[in-house]
Parts: sequence; C-alpha cells; structure tokens
Amino acid sequence: MAADTARELLEEGDRLVAQIHALQGQPSPGVKLLTLYLRLEDVVARARVVLEEAQP
Repeated sequence: MAADTARELLEEGDRLVAQIHALQGQPSPGVKLLTLYLRLEDVVARARVVLEEAQP
C-alpha cells in the first residue's frame, strides 16, 4: 500500500460520508451501509497513523 497523505485520506473520507448520506432514507441499505462505515473507520485509523508520524 502506498503511503497515505492527509489530503488523500480527507478526500476518501468525504467520498465515503457522501455515499453514506446518499443511502439515508433508502429501504434496507444493510450491508452496503455497514461496508461504508467499516471503510470510513479504516480511513480514520490511517489518518491517525499519518498524524502520529507527522509529529516531531
């Protein structure tokens, strides 16, 4: 996996949030919604790593 940048992670997180919002009100988003939340959780974890590595 290539090293993530904060900008890339923010863009990926924004896309995931938009997809999650698009599913709101849809009947039975179930597995799709769960998958998006798990991916978002992964993005947040990767962003934490990037921030920790950036600290002196």
